Amino acid sequence: MAMDDDVFLEGFSRGELSDFAHLDHVRVVYLYTLRAGRDAAVELTRAGLRALTGRLGVPEKYHETMTVAWVRLVSARAAAEPGRDFAAFIEDSPRFLRKDLLEDYYSREVLFGAEARTRFVEPDLRPLA
Repeated sequence: MAMDDDVFLEGFSRGELSDFAHLDHVRVVYLYTLRAGRDAAVELTRAGLRALTGRLGVPEKYHETMTVAWVRLVSARAAAEPGRDFAAFIEDSPRFLRKDLLEDYYSREVLFGAEARTRFVEPDLRPLA
């Protein structure tokens, strides 16, 4: 059984989730977007990911452009049909299961460049939502 949304977000915000996969990242963004809006979702996701990577001893893994881009994409889709639970959202939007989705918007050179890791960089292939 999936962890309750409130418990999940609390564990994430404290950097306490022991297993944090791609789908968990999308879930965090979706839930924060529904509860607080896009801008707050960026801040909350950023803080949680920094806490998590810090606790794991890999703060250098935090990537600003990926964080902001995922929030922008997920929040645009979530806004189109608000009020659904995460399972329904992901069932209707399976593209968010793709770990490489950002490569539809960014060249690898830009996305994985040093600048994109530390500050948000707009995509070079096509605009985000």
